[in-house]
Amino acid sequence: MAVVYHSVGGRTRALAEHVAAGARAIAGAEVDLLAVEDAHLHLVSRADAIVFGCPTYMGSASAAFKAFMDGTSAIWAVQGWRDKIAGAFTHSAAPSGDKLGTLVQLAVFAAQHGMIWVGLGLPPAYASSDAAPTDTNRLGSHLGAMAQSRPGGGAVPESDLRTAEVLGRRIAEAARRWGPNAALRSERHPAAQAWAFPPADRPAPPPGIARANLRELVARPARFEHHLVVCASIGPAQLEVTAASEPLYFAHINLSDEVVVALPTGDDLVDRFPLRTFLARPNDGVDAGRYNHKNGDAVLHPEGWLHWPGRLRPPYAPFDFPPGMRRTGLSVVYCASAPTKGRPHVTEAPPGRAEDVKAYVEPSPPMSLSDLRTAGRVATIGSTRLDLVVRPDAIAPPRGGFVVVLEADAASAFACDLLRIAPGARLDGAGIVRALVLSSDDVEPDPVPPSWHEVPPPPFPPFEEGAPGALPFVRDGLRVEDGGDVARVTIGGAAAEVPRYWLARMLYRVALHGLRLGWVETYGGLYTDDRGDALRIGLRAGAAPLVVPRAEALRFVEELYRAVAPAGYVERLR
Repeated sequence: MAVVYHSVGGRTRALAEHVAAGARAIAGAEVDLLAVEDAHLHLVSRADAIVFGCPTYMGSASAAFKAFMDGTSAIWAVQGWRDKIAGAFTHSAAPSGDKLGTLVQLAVFAAQHGMIWVGLGLPPAYASSDAAPTDTNRLGSHLGAMAQSRPGGGAVPESDLRTAEVLGRRIAEAARRWGPNAALRSERHPAAQAWAFPPADRPAPPPGIARANLRELVARPARFEHHLVVCASIGPAQLEVTAASEPLYFAHINLSDEVVVALPTGDDLVDRFPLRTFLARPNDGVDAGRYNHKNGDAVLHPEGWLHWPGRLRPPYAPFDFPPGMRRTGLSVVYCASAPTKGRPHVTEAPPGRAEDVKAYVEPSPPMSLSDLRTAGRVATIGSTRLDLVVRPDAIAPPRGGFVVVLEADAASAFACDLLRIAPGARLDGAGIVRALVLSSDDVEPDPVPPSWHEVPPPPFPPFEEGAPGALPFVRDGLRVEDGGDVARVTIGGAAAEVPRYWLARMLYRVALHGLRLGWVETYGGLYTDDRGDALRIGLRAGAAPLVVPRAEALRFVEELYRAVAPAGYVERLR
C-alpha cells in the first residue's frame, strides 16, 4: 500500500503515519509512506492500494497535491491504476472547513483512474446517545477520514488519529480481499494483469477434447513479446499466438498467406486500441497498401509481400511506459511452416469499411479484412481451412481439428479458449457465440504441442542476462559503429543509420524463431534473410549482403545483438 500525502505543518503527516500504522496491523501488508514531493510514480504504481491525503485549502486539495494529481496524466492515459484500491483523508482548521469537497475531489480523481474507492466504514460519533468527542469519526464522514485541529499548530486530536488508523486498516483489508491474488500474480506476466482469465475451477472438457486458453499461454512470465509460438497445427498449417505491447519491430515476408486476428483480452483499454498495418512491395519496399483494423478483425498478410503492423514514423522512438504501466495485446496467426502458394488477387472489406482497406499501387496486393461476424470460410492454407461458426449447436470436424473461441456467454466456454478436437469427437456448442475452426478433410490434427505446457526456451539469454557487447562491430564487409541512439551500418557499398533499440529487438526475434523467419527488415533498410542454407544480412540499398553459414549464424546474431543493444535495454518487458 502507498500512502501519498502533502503536509506543511506536520498534521497531515501525522494522519498519514497513523493510516500507515493501521495498514501495517494487517498481516502481510507492506506500506510506503510517501510525501508528495518524493512520491515517485514508480513507487506509487507498484502498490495494490493507494491512499491520498492532503490539507483542505479553500474547500479543495492543496496546490502541491493537485500538482501531483495533474502529474499522473500519463498513468491515466493507459489506466495504469485501474482496479487498484483507493481511499483518502484530509484535515482542516475548522470543524467543517468544507473538507467534504476535498474528499469528493479525490474520489473523482480515483474514479478517473478506474480505481475502486473504499470509504471509512464507521458510523458518525454522534449516531448514538452515549457518544463522546473522543470517539472515532467524530466529524461524521463516510467518504474518507476527516480531521480537525486548531489553527496555529494545534495537535491533531487522538480520536482523529485513531480514525486514520481505522481507514488504513480497512483499505489494507480491502486490498487483501479484492486485490490481485499474489499467487496468481507471480504466475502471470505483469503486462497482462488487467486481462480477464477463465475460472481456475471450471470443469474439465469431455473425453476427446483438450483445452488451453490463449490468454493463459501468453500471460506466462517467461514469455517474450512478438514471439510467434505454435499452439496448434495440422500438417504444415498452424496457429501461432503472440503478445505485444510495442509495434512490430520489422517488416516481414511470410512463407504463406497469413491471417492475423487481434483477440480480446478482457482489458477494455487494450481491446479498443486502433490498429494499422502496412503492406509493401518486396522488390523495392515501396508501400503498396494499408489496413485500418481493430480487435476482432481478421487481416490477410498476403504471401510474397512485406507486412508491417504498427510501423512508426521518424524518429522511431521507443515507447516510454511509466513503470508498471505496460499493457499488452494478444493475437493469433493462421499460416504455414513451409512455403505455400497464397490466394489469388482479392480486395475484401466488411460493409461500410471500404476505406479501411486501401491499396496504394497497381497491381495491388491481395487484401482482405473480415470483422468475423458472419459465419463462413475465413481462409484456406494448403489442404486446411479456417471457418467462422456462430452459435453452433456442436463442433465436430470429421477428422478433428482445433477451435479458438472468440466470444462466449456461459461458464462452459471462455473467450480465447483453444480446444483440440480428436477425430470422431464432438464439442458441445453451448455457450460459444463465435469461434474459429481449423480443420482439414485429409489430415488429422497434430497432437497438443509442447507450448501448452511450457514456454519455449530462448536460444541464448536476453541482453540483460548476459555480458554486453561493444561497438564498433566488424565482420568481413559489415561494419557497425556507435551513433548514439542509432547504429551506423556500412555493408555492400551502402550505409544507413538504424535505430539500435529496434535493431536489437529484430535480431533477438530472428534468433527466437530459430533462424526460420525468412526476410525481415527494420528501419533504415537493414534486413536479414534466413531462407536457404545461410543467413544473409544487408541493406536494401546495398549491392551484396554478408553471408553467414547457418552453422555460425546463431552465434553471429547473438554477438551483433549484444553489440547494438543500447544502454538500459531489456527483453523481459514489465
